Amino acid sequence: MTIFDEMADLVEHHYVLEADAARYAGLLRQHSAELAALVPDRDAVNARIHQLIPDRHLSLRAATVQAPAPRPPAAGIAGVQRRLDGIAVVTISPYLDDADRAETCIDAMCALVAGAERLVIDLRACGGGDTDTIAMIHGWLLGAEPVLLGWFEHRHQPTVDYLSRPRTLAYDGPVDILTSHRTFSGGEDLAYVLQANGRARVIGERTGGGAHPVERFTLADGLICQIPVARSVIARTGGNWEGVGVAPDVPCAADEALQVAGAAG
Repeated sequence: MTIFDEMADLVEHHYVLEADAARYAGLLRQHSAELAALVPDRDAVNARIHQLIPDRHLSLRAATVQAPAPRPPAAGIAGVQRRLDGIAVVTISPYLDDADRAETCIDAMCALVAGAERLVIDLRACGGGDTDTIAMIHGWLLGAEPVLLGWFEHRHQPTVDYLSRPRTLAYDGPVDILTSHRTFSGGEDLAYVLQANGRARVIGERTGGGAHPVERFTLADGLICQIPVARSVIARTGGNWEGVGVAPDVPCAADEALQVAGAAG
């Protein structure tokens, strides 16, 4: 029995879409020896898993028992620029940190952007982040009262509402969001929800297509598996971006998106 047989058992029990769980578990068992031969090259393992199973959140990872993973700089707010043309550019990369660490940085960002004529949020290198932190950014842009953004459906737990978390300094000017094919998970949440609420224009490339929240489960040999355990449902659309990504309002190459946003006005 390999770690992928263990992973298959966990997928069968926990994977969010019950109709697919047994089939995906069967594929892992069927290819268990092949996948085991690729370890310890986790990139190769995950590439093969994603050839078999169309869910990029499902993956094998190293356990971080001895040392925590490095935190993103400034909680994931990689830069805030106030330009002479009145545009503020906020760059979010590589991911948004947990809310308890990020809140001070989020509020500092709000203060730096206050009064800008237009806001550009650059998500081209954003691979995701904490849902509560993302809800703060939604709250910053969607008004002073909490908004029901959607909910999370679980197989074995009650449905959980997803609400915005308003900030003291709200921003009510126009918003552009820049995306690339690397924009994923929580970065896609920001783009999809703000687009669906008519609050932002998305410029760039179609995003990666990962909407399922995950949990991590311990395997043998110092490894863990990340398994999608919930389905995001966005109130404005009744669906999400899983497997299809967020389609831009203004399609262009990712490396041209900031220039396009500046010219679009």
